[in-house]
Amino acid sequence: MLLIAAVITCCLLAYWQWTRYQSGTGTFQNLGYALQWPFFGAFFVYAYKAGLKMENEKIDALNASGSMDELYEADLARYGADGSRDPVEIDEDFLPERPTLDVEEYNSMLAPRRRGSTEPNSEPKSEPNRK
Repeated sequence: MLLIAAVITCCLLAYWQWTRYQSGTGTFQNLGYALQWPFFGAFFVYAYKAGLKMENEKIDALNASGSMDELYEADLARYGADGSRDPVEIDEDFLPERPTLDVEEYNSMLAPRRRGSTEPNSEPKSEPNRK
């Protein structure tokens, strides 16, 4: 039911954007949306069918073998991940060093920003009162 509601909603939104495009105030953006909504509806159908296919493959595999470990091994064989590769570690020199600051040093760095500019040539941030 949810799939049907999603597809109908997408079709109705496409129709609404098409009528907005044809109205006097319609723009090419409305045309783009009118053409975009049917693709969203088609994607919902595709995702639903892909989900059904995956569920049916799992059910068939469970009925054939009966063990989740055997399913895992079959997936590894099917998709090529044989588990022979070890995880690759990132070199320490790859990323820059993280700065080490204590709280007081960090707060002293931010203090000029919180107070505003303390330079003598700086202009005040608020406007003077006008009469």
